Amino acid sequence: MCEANAYLIVNGKEHLIMEAVDLVEPIGKNEWVLVSMFGEKKTVSGRIKSMELVDHRVLFEH
Repeated sequence: MCEANAYLIVNGKEHLIMEAVDLVEPIGKNEWVLVSMFGEKKTVSGRIKSMELVDHRVLFEH
C-alpha cells in the first residue's frame, strides 16, 4: 500500500486532513485536490511543505 496521510500545519501543529490519500493534484495556485483510495475528495489551500514518502505523509502549510 502506497497511500499517504495528508496534514495541514497550523500554528506549528499538524492536523490530519485526509487518510489513505491516493492522488494529490494541483487545481490552481497553491490549491490542491486530494482523492483517497475510497473516492473521497477534498480541496486544500496552501503549499506542499514536504512529502515524506517512506513515512506516507504529505504536509501542507499556508
